[in-house]
Amino acid sequence: MGLKPAELWSRFDWQGGNCFRCERTGLPVTEIGDITVAGETFALQACQWCVFRLEQLHYTMSERAVRQQRPRTPAPAPPRPITQWPTSAPLDRPPAHVA
Repeated sequence: MGLKPAELWSRFDWQGGNCFRCERTGLPVTEIGDITVAGETFALQACQWCVFRLEQLHYTMSERAVRQQRPRTPAPAPPRPITQWPTSAPLDRPPAHVA
């Protein structure tokens, strides 16, 4: 990812509140989006650690999507059976005795 937590956190405006993700209260949170339920829209706020974790998840899912879009390389051809030893000795001859 290459982005340190302090660098990510500096991109947001923080105020005291409650984190929707970890449900902790009374800590610095920032608005990260909204959700609409039964026609009402509510702001979603997350704490610093949850924002960092969500960013990690986003990066991971983005990388996975990129990998799935890349054309697959063809599988290597299976090895051919050896029909001859790497020497000129015929296969019907027993191996030489090693002392």
